[in-house]
Amino acid sequence: MSENTTQQMIITMLAEGNPVWFVAGMVNMRSHDVYMIGRAAGYPDKFKLRRAVWSQQQTQRLAA
Repeated sequence: MSENTTQQMIITMLAEGNPVWFVAGMVNMRSHDVYMIGRAAGYPDKFKLRRAVWSQQQTQRLAA
């Protein structure tokens, strides 16, 4: 799994409302690292996270 794919999965899971510690366990990373990735995408604001997920999905559709 590429780094970008992992980051997108983290953002998606946080946007779905999963806690940082849970996401960290699922992707086998430290909670702090997961938090920093989420924070860069707008965490803890779930609206910003969902917008980041939506934007990424739109970009992938255009590239396909």
